[in-house]
Formats: sequence, structure tokens, C-alpha cells
Amino acid sequence: MRLRHFPAAAFALVALAACGSDSSGPKVGPAAQIELVSSPANKGAVTTAVGTFSVKVSDANGHAVSGANVTFSVTGGGGGVTLAPSSATTDASGVAGTVVTLGTRTGAIIVMASAAGLSKRVEALITSTPGPLATVISSPDAIKLWEVGDTARITSQLQDEFKNAVTDFVPSFTVADPTLASVDETGLVRALRKGGSSMIIVSASGRSDSVAIRVAALGESPCTGAATATPLAVGDVVTANGANICITGAASASADYTVVAYNASTDGASALYATLQANGISTPPATSRTPATSPFRASRAVLPEGAAATVSRPALDESFHLKLLAGARGQGVRYRASRAAFDARLSRPSTSTGFTPRLSRSRIPASAAVGDVVTLNVSDTSCTGAVMHGFRVVAVGSKSIVLADTLNPANGFSAQDYARFAARFDTLVYPLDVGAFGAPSDLDQNGKIAILFTEYVNELTPANSPYFVGGFFHPRDIFLKTGPSSQFTCPTSNEGEMFYMLVPDPSGQVNGNTRTLGFVDTLTTSVIAHEFQHLINATRRLYVNNNFADFEETWLNEGLSHVAEELLYFRESGIQPLQNLGDAGIRADQSQYQIWKANQGSNFTRFLEYINDPGAASPLDPDDALATRGATWAFLRYAVDRFFPGDASVWARFTNTESFGLTTLSEALLTDPLPVLADFAVANYVDDLGISTDPRYLHKSWNFRDIYSKTFGSRASGTFVPLGYYPLLQAGVADNTLTGATVRGSSASYFRLTVGAGKEALLTFAPGTSGPNPALRFIVVRTQ
Repeated sequence: MRLRHFPAAAFALVALAACGSDSSGPKVGPAAQIELVSSPANKGAVTTAVGTFSVKVSDANGHAVSGANVTFSVTGGGGGVTLAPSSATTDASGVAGTVVTLGTRTGAIIVMASAAGLSKRVEALITSTPGPLATVISSPDAIKLWEVGDTARITSQLQDEFKNAVTDFVPSFTVADPTLASVDETGLVRALRKGGSSMIIVSASGRSDSVAIRVAALGESPCTGAATATPLAVGDVVTANGANICITGAASASADYTVVAYNASTDGASALYATLQANGISTPPATSRTPATSPFRASRAVLPEGAAATVSRPALDESFHLKLLAGARGQGVRYRASRAAFDARLSRPSTSTGFTPRLSRSRIPASAAVGDVVTLNVSDTSCTGAVMHGFRVVAVGSKSIVLADTLNPANGFSAQDYARFAARFDTLVYPLDVGAFGAPSDLDQNGKIAILFTEYVNELTPANSPYFVGGFFHPRDIFLKTGPSSQFTCPTSNEGEMFYMLVPDPSGQVNGNTRTLGFVDTLTTSVIAHEFQHLINATRRLYVNNNFADFEETWLNEGLSHVAEELLYFRESGIQPLQNLGDAGIRADQSQYQIWKANQGSNFTRFLEYINDPGAASPLDPDDALATRGATWAFLRYAVDRFFPGDASVWARFTNTESFGLTTLSEALLTDPLPVLADFAVANYVDDLGISTDPRYLHKSWNFRDIYSKTFGSRASGTFVPLGYYPLLQAGVADNTLTGATVRGSSASYFRLTVGAGKEALLTFAPGTSGPNPALRFIVVRTQ
């Protein structure tokens, strides 16, 4: 046998193979999972290192993956947390870590680790706590007390060097002169004797702060060291600069003051809390304060026919308008497109007084005659959910078509009544509103406004409600019914100028609510004037003015409709604005008073809602509440009377605009309305008080004090008893007592106080929140 010889190296390889050995080890796949290895301490003081945060990256089989990129991050804690390093690659055991050092702010932080390619991450929660106590900060820096027994409170903040609150210690209080004042463990300081100064030491854990205390000497003015006296004559009005003002009594008599806390914000829905503290005042006389709870108020003879003497007729529920007008606003894109479609079939006017369509798709034709029946949508919804009713033409005037719902309750208006309403619209309301606000459009080319008397309006008032809906204009009816794109149309539109009116219901057929013929008759014309303004305002914006964007803001739109009611009163009574009408003026005779009750009494009731609690409402509030409507109407009348010698051409500027809200006001009044709103708040107290002739503080058309004190009153005893005072809510201020009130934007709350003869009083103003607010202003009026 031949022997074969192999190299030694080859022999070694063969031997290894025979044993089944592999020096490369197990195969490692890509990173598939990440898990926590070590977590830092769960709590630590600011700026301290709290340990290492490490994680392990492994493959699907749990084998360590080396060289994987791990990123560390942190959230919470106000920033400043240091991670060293912020990213790392895993070592041979698949581990990467970072050292966590806390920042300067306290709170919870989360440290996170994530590996490239993996969605899962690992987290560790750490709470950063304050460092050692470094500072004691006490407030106020100084205290002044006036009388023995007066108190004030010291509050203290304990902080570390980074201004984090330290809660491990309770401060202690020590007064240097314990005969002057005492201080308890809560920081309450109490004056023990008159005249003197001292220091109160506030300390904790070796740190301290001091508060100066001074107790006024006998006879010392509260203003000493705080403010210089601001002498005011009766009728003077001054806005306080800063947090304090010093006011004085007369040399030999006391002096009365009213403080008006005014919120200059134009957000009528928002509110600030104003506080007033007065030191050195006397108790104001009872006659200068409005009772906290006034008796039921109603104007003379406003009871419905046959009602008991203690029952008032229900009030108009104008909140219903908010749904209609607010629903129409904010859809500018849709309606601009709808207008463009109208432009394809309707022509523009040659003048700014009206609008003439080329093509009519009228539901109420120009040829409509008494006895004709048409079917119309009466629903209070917008462009869906039609409620179709049949209507019979009952009167046709030169500017009006009057229609009665075939479902109306029995024993309602007669043919003669409907003819009378048509005549009153043609000869009174139409020329009045058009003369003031401009002409409406004429989409249906019938040359008339449709007045729809329908029981559907009655249906809008629930049974036994203290409010009722008197009528409405629906913006839906002036939109396109059909067009090239359904998204731009309003399928339920009646495509015409119309509004809907309440009808008599003597037997309470609808929801059990009795509406006598006389009751509905007395309010119908004023409601028509009100709704016609809405129609004019809407159609002029949509079809007459050049660049329609949206309807007018609701608060101003409603205010203008209440102006329309007032203009109806002036027209029917033959009285002009600017006459400062009081009780005797509106009740010159019974016929004059009936005109006031029918056309203007509701405006006064709404304004009464406002002055009963003016801080809780605003002329600019979008809520459309009765108080808002009253305030807006009164402001519009006040502003127009202040800046113009008469109404001619003024109201038309409100409807011939492409602006909204305050910008409309500015354009119509030809001035910035913001300071005017502040003056209006002062005028609501100062007017007809006999202390000022400054035109900024006068209501030139109405003597509200006289009308509310004499025309309004109570029938609780069955006999009318005049109210006897002006019901503007005012808070009486007691000496050295914090008094507060809520103030809506562009409105005010009122405080009454008295300074004794030869005395000085310090008034301190503040918002009831944590810091000063430039929107809150305090206006001081010397009233006596």
C-alpha cells in the first residue's frame, strides 16, 4: 500500500471539521426590540444628576445587536434637562446609555430612548424637586392700617435659587413692635393702636424678608403717603390714573361720588371682575343707592285685556331672531356664489335706491288679487325642512301684499283689519323705514313687500311661556331657490321680500296661549317696522351694495330694528328726537301715551333689563338678550343725538356699507365708537341728575330717570304705584371693605360712596384677578 503525505495545515483543518466546530458564533438578525436595562432615580433636586438611563437593543431571537443607533430625548420639566450623550451606539452587549442631569425647573419629566427602525420606545419618569430654600418673598411690601382693629394679610412665597416654590417649610412671622400690631401664624396683621411704624419679619430655614407696617395717627388722612388729593366739583368726571385716587369731602358738608368701573374690551361676551376698596368714607345715604331687589316693574296700563292686576303681558321673545340671523351669518362663500348666480339673471340698479330683476320667478306675482291662494314655506329653519302652508291674499296695497294663513285660528283679524295694516304699511312704515335705511330689493318683481299673518308664528311660543314671538324676517327667503349648483341654492326659499307676523288666537287654539285681537293689534305695526329694517338691511347688503361678504352682526342689526320702532313712535306722535322727553311728554294725553306704549314702550322695557344689572350685559354682546337689545338701542340713539343735529341721512349709513359691527358704527358715526361707548356708560348715570351739561354725558332725546321713576312701577296691590327712583343698579361701598362687581366688555358697573365734610378718602382699584388689566378703567364722578 502506498502512503500519501499531507501538509500539516491541511491536517489541522480536517481535524477541526471532523469535530463539528464553528468559530463565528450564532447569527444575529436586525434590531427588533428595545428594553430597559437601568433607570435613573425617580426623583431628584433641580440641577442634580440622577443616574444613568440605559437600554438594550436585540434582534427577534433576543440576541444583542451591537452598533445600533439609540437616540435619547426628554419631554416636560420646563427644559434645561441635560442628556450626556443625547445619542449613542450600542456596545457588544447591545447596550447604550446616557447620564441624566435635571434642569432648573420643577415638575415631571419623561426621558425616552428610541432605536433606529423601531417604533417602540422606552421611557422613564423622573420628578424634579426644588433645591434648597434660597429666598423668602412677602407681599405686600408695606401695609398701612387706619383704625385699631383693621387687618391685612401677608402672603409669602418660599423659593429656591431658580424661583421654584419650596414647600418643605412654613414661614414664621415676628413683629418688631408688638404694641403697634399683632400677626398670627397665617400672616394676618391687626392694628393694636393708632400712630406708629414697625417691621414684620417673615422667616423660614434661616432665610427672611421684611414687611413695613404703618398705622395711621389719630386724624391722619388715609391718603397720606399714597396719593395726592384730587379735588372735584359737583359734576366733574375724572378717570383714575393708576390703582389709587384720593377724593375729598366739601369743607362743611359731605360729598357723594359714583365710581364707574368700565371694561373697555369690545368682546361683549367676556367679563372682568372689578374691585374697589375705600378708606375714610362715610355711609352713603339710602336715597343714593338702588335697592338690591326692586319690586316688579311694568309701564302703566300694559296688561292684556281681561288680565288680573298683578299679571303683566308676556314680553317679546327676541332671542328667536338670534337663531335666524346667526344662522344666516358666516356663510359668505355660499351666498357670494349664490349672488353671482343671481347676477346672471338679475340686473343691477342704476342708482343706490333699489334693485330691478330681469327675470322673475315670483311665488307671489304682481298680479295677485284679493282671494288668490298661494303656497309658501313658513318654516323657521333655513334651507331644509320646508313647512308649506296655504295663504290667501287678503289685502293689496301700493307697497304691500297682505296674506293670511288658511290655518289661522278663528275670530282673528277681519278683512278691514288687513286692509288697515296694508294702508299703514304703505303710508307709514314703508316711507319711514325706506327714508331712514334705504329701499329694499325686489327679487320677485311684484313691487311689493309681502306681510304673512300665520299661526306658525304662534306655534313658536311654548305653552305658558312668559315670552312670545311677535314675528320674524327670514334671510332664507332672499336666496336663490334653484341655480347651476345645488350647493349654492336654498331649495326652501320663497324667493321674495316678506316677513311673518303673529295672529290673534282668542281661544288659545295654538299651544294654549291666548292672544286677543286687541293685544296683537297694538303691537303689529311696530313689529312690521322692526322686521322691515331686517329685510332692508339684508337685501341691501346682498343685492344693492357692491361687495357683499356677510350680514350685519346680530347685536347691531337688532339695535337698528329697535331704532325703527322708535322712529315709528316719533312719526306717529309728531314729536321729534332731541326733546329730552320725560313722563309728562309721553303722557301729554291718552292718545299720545297709547302711541308710546305701542311703539316705544318695549324699547324702554329692554333698556330697563340692561340698567337693572349693567355689568352683566353689554351693547356689543352677541347673545341677543333683551338687555343687549335695550343697551344697543339706547347707545345708538345717544350716539346719533350727540354727533348730529338730526337723524337725516345718518341711519342710511348703517345699511349702505360692506363693513360689520364696530366698523359699521365708525363709518356711520364718522368717529371712533370706542370712547363713545365709555361716555355712554357715564351718561347712563349722570344724565338728568342736574349736575352736568357736558354733551358727552347727556341723553338728549329721553329723560330716562323721569320715565322710569314715574311711568314704571308696581301693581302688586292692584293699584299702580310709581317706582319712585331710577333703577340703575349701584353697589353701596362701606369703609375699609372690599367691594366687587362683574363688568362685561364695553359695559360698566357702578359704586356709590360718600366722603365726610373736611375728610379725605383713598380709593384703591383693582381687577379681581392676579394682575392689572388695561381694559379695566375706573371713572369717578362727583354727584353732590
